[in-house]
Amino acid sequence: MCKVLPSLFVSFLISLLNLNLFGQTAIVYDSGRDALSLKPYFEIFEDDERVNTYQTVFINPALFSAIHHFKYKKKNNDFWLKTSLMVKQNTNAIISFKHLTHAELFLIENGAIEKAIVRKAGAFRPINDITKGDSRFHFSLELLPNINYTLLIKSTHTKQYDPVFDFVLSNRDDFVGKQHQRELIDLWLQGASALLVLYIFLSWFSTRYRPFIWLMLFALGFHFYNISQTRYLIDWFFPSNPQKGWLLVQSFLHLGLFGLFTLLVDSWNIKEKNIKLYRYGKTVIISIIIIAITSLFINHFFSNYKLSTQINIIFSLIFISYAISTPIILWKKLDKQERYLAYGLGLYVAATTFFNITISLWGEQLYLVTPIVTKIISIIVVLLFLTGLNARLRQNEKDRMRYLNELNLLQKHQNELLEENVAARTVELEQRNQRIETLMNELNHRVKNNLQLLYSLNSLQLPSVATPATSHILKDNIARIKAMMLVNESLNPIYNKGEKATSLKDFIAEIVTHSKKMFASQTPTAIKLEIDQNLILDSKVGLSLGLIVSELITNSFKHAFIHEPNPKICIRIYVENQEWNMWYSDNGTGINTEKVNTFGLTLIKDLTRQLKGTFNAFNENGLQYSFTFPNLT
Repeated sequence: MCKVLPSLFVSFLISLLNLNLFGQTAIVYDSGRDALSLKPYFEIFEDDERVNTYQTVFINPALFSAIHHFKYKKKNNDFWLKTSLMVKQNTNAIISFKHLTHAELFLIENGAIEKAIVRKAGAFRPINDITKGDSRFHFSLELLPNINYTLLIKSTHTKQYDPVFDFVLSNRDDFVGKQHQRELIDLWLQGASALLVLYIFLSWFSTRYRPFIWLMLFALGFHFYNISQTRYLIDWFFPSNPQKGWLLVQSFLHLGLFGLFTLLVDSWNIKEKNIKLYRYGKTVIISIIIIAITSLFINHFFSNYKLSTQINIIFSLIFISYAISTPIILWKKLDKQERYLAYGLGLYVAATTFFNITISLWGEQLYLVTPIVTKIISIIVVLLFLTGLNARLRQNEKDRMRYLNELNLLQKHQNELLEENVAARTVELEQRNQRIETLMNELNHRVKNNLQLLYSLNSLQLPSVATPATSHILKDNIARIKAMMLVNESLNPIYNKGEKATSLKDFIAEIVTHSKKMFASQTPTAIKLEIDQNLILDSKVGLSLGLIVSELITNSFKHAFIHEPNPKICIRIYVENQEWNMWYSDNGTGINTEKVNTFGLTLIKDLTRQLKGTFNAFNENGLQYSFTFPNLT
């Protein structure tokens, strides 16, 4: 009986605590119940000097006051929260929160302060300070029944938002299940967003269509903005210095805004449609860059995230006004494809306006639903933008094909006109060529007849000439006329079946044969030709070269062989170093080349000069001539 009474007394005291008879609210938590908000049960103490420890505040309950009457002095002070806690059965409990940069939990069993359980968490807390099983935003505890726990929480929030004590007590299984469900939805949305970014990149890579770059920046910015608001970015890249990771949150948002408004200005070609709107758009884009730098500076050096958010909200009014006014002003100038961008822009404006209003009213609490909502909205906006850009590409392709077909038709018509003109011109040229050919035939025929007439007249006159000097003059003229006739017959294209050149050896051989007939003597003359059969002579130089050879042979027959029993003539023509060389020699008596200045020698000099050549004459076993001409082909 004596032992039972103390036990009943302890139970009575516990009941009094639960009934708040001593002015402090105690929590009796049933693990089967729903999550429980701890805020109504807290007493609070603001530590503006930041010198207290959990031991000092535990042993000084007078420091605390009721939370519903509490008004803070400074937003980033340390706030101590205190309550009593008891469970009815063994409970794997979770105490979670949403926004604090630093939080420390102290769990004291039955007043045994020396055995207190100490845990640390918070958005800015390095991963090494967090106990395994906990996270940045929750503590995991194992609570035993019938034990009076004192729960102390040190809450610090350095982002300059109003302090929010949104601690929630829940069962671990329920918490893990709901967290898993939220993360699964989040991963699905992140996967969809990542696939959209990849699709946009591949679209740009395959088409090189510049607006895809701006759309990719928009999608990429909001994709990482959403990731940075959850634990993934911090835990993957900044686990030991999470504050740097949180600095990027607004930077990603600014990257998305930069891509959005650059896409708007570029894809709508605003510069061509309205120069004032274009300048306004450039101002908006520059403002985004300035605000991004300003926000990063404020957050890094002053950790005043609330101030940077307020600045962004103020400037977003400028962005929203531009996003609203631009499609209204340009609506009639926008085609069907460009209006898809206007639809996405309208959704963005509506979402931004909603978030600005709610953030202004509820502050940081709105970030509880922001990640999922912004993911959904950004995906829908990207899809609308993609629809518009892809439709524009298809329309551009159709226009390109239409223009190409029109160009092909125009080219075909031009080709037909050109062919008609060419055909008409060809007929005209053929007729003109026929007339020219007829005239040339007539001219050559008359030249031939005239030369033949001269040749015949001189030949008929020759027998009647009594003096040898006159006979030699007639024979010289006959030889020259014959050389002209040979050039006209052998080298003229009309008489040699269209060829412009003939064999040099054959040409010289005909001149030699005629000269033998003209100057026949009792002693036959041996004439040796050393000329390559492959050498050909153009008709333009044939007459001059033929007259030179004819004149040389005539002189030899007339003057060289008077006392020579075995007369010989050698003509050698060869090509060396792109120059024509001709050697003419006879074994006659020779002449004094310095004193003799006959008509024949003068003619040879003039003809050589016409061919741009040079010659030398000298006596050596008779008379020898050396000629050098540039390429005569």
